[in-house]
Amino acid sequence: MGVTIQEIADKTGVSKATVSRVLNGLAVKYETEQKVKAMMEKLQYRPHRFARGLANRQTGFLGVLTPSLNPFVAAIMTGMEQEARKFGKLLTLGVIPFEAKADEEREVVHTITEPPVVDGLLFFLPTEQSENLIRNLIRKKFPLVVCCERRFEHLASSVVIDNFDGAKQATQYLIQKGHKRIGFVMGRPDLSDSTERFEGYKRALAEAGLAVDPSLVLPGHYMVKSGEEAGEQFLAMSHPPTAVFAANDAMAVGVLKVLHNRKKVGTMDVVGFDDIEMASLVSPALTTVSYDLHELGRQAIHKLVRLVTGEEKNRSVLQLKASLVVRESA
Repeated sequence: MGVTIQEIADKTGVSKATVSRVLNGLAVKYETEQKVKAMMEKLQYRPHRFARGLANRQTGFLGVLTPSLNPFVAAIMTGMEQEARKFGKLLTLGVIPFEAKADEEREVVHTITEPPVVDGLLFFLPTEQSENLIRNLIRKKFPLVVCCERRFEHLASSVVIDNFDGAKQATQYLIQKGHKRIGFVMGRPDLSDSTERFEGYKRALAEAGLAVDPSLVLPGHYMVKSGEEAGEQFLAMSHPPTAVFAANDAMAVGVLKVLHNRKKVGTMDVVGFDDIEMASLVSPALTTVSYDLHELGRQAIHKLVRLVTGEEKNRSVLQLKASLVVRESA
């Protein structure tokens, strides 16, 4: 026979009701919650998902919609899975590429919500075409959280990153190193984090009395290839930038790859954003804007569970801070 809730309560020194509240995402003191969860992990307690589902008329599954499973998304998904498991939930994953048509996205959402085969839905990096779907789910009072996209925070509970301040920190760091010609590689134009990172870049330049040079701002799509393309364009300039800030690590790695292939490593400082695992493994190791990717995922799922259980009733926005991690590339 497996570990019971009563055993968890006895070994933690709390009531059975308190353990039950923790399992269902209901409010308890933070210290108590952490103590109970630690004991669950120690005793390898796993809630019976289906029994709880019958009792609460819940499925035991949470839906996550994501445009890809790249290293950035995978790191956040790890945190999501860890948090979901603490509440006896499993994740149902739907991959909807950015290039997918609106009716394809709508079909996936309808499949898992009408009738519901998940208790709540997490939209990860939704684009503008998702707005009608999000509005409809909110109108139906279907538990919903948006992750990493500010465009919808006035509609739905959201977990976001302080992109503006992170980008400002990165640009200020390069300015403090003496750089005046700082290139910027944009992210996807249909995502707000790209715009926010560009705004942080511009603010840092303005506060330093430096004008934005449009020729130093190049398009990108958060892919290594677009970083490579930007790197080639920067090097082809008659007066190249002395430093480059890319809106994510993948593009920064693309710039570094070009510098390496052209034997130009060291001629241009490079900074990225996100601090994915690759950032510390490339050579030179990438200076980047960092935040806890796993914590971002955990907080998104925690917020969704609280909406599912009714513990959180009103729309709210949680913003995670970002900070610069200095390595070898700048």
